[in-house]
Amino acid sequence: MDRLKGKKTYIVSTLMFLTSLFNLIFGDISLNEFFSSDSMNLLLEAMGLSTLRAGIKQNQQDAIIEVVKKINFPHAS
Repeated sequence: MDRLKGKKTYIVSTLMFLTSLFNLIFGDISLNEFFSSDSMNLLLEAMGLSTLRAGIKQNQQDAIIEVVKKINFPHAS
């Protein structure tokens, strides 16, 4: 399970993204109906979820760098 650490959210958002696109491609709805359907909401939620995870990952890396700097160079500001 350690192999999937940090990647599970991306896997879920990719599956959500693909599900909504498959509903558009293989469903019997037009493009206009797709924009007002739940599939469009699912698509936007998938993009938001992956963006949120990317932001959290970047914030974690920045915090780790700051902690390491303070441990190694406590008098530097």
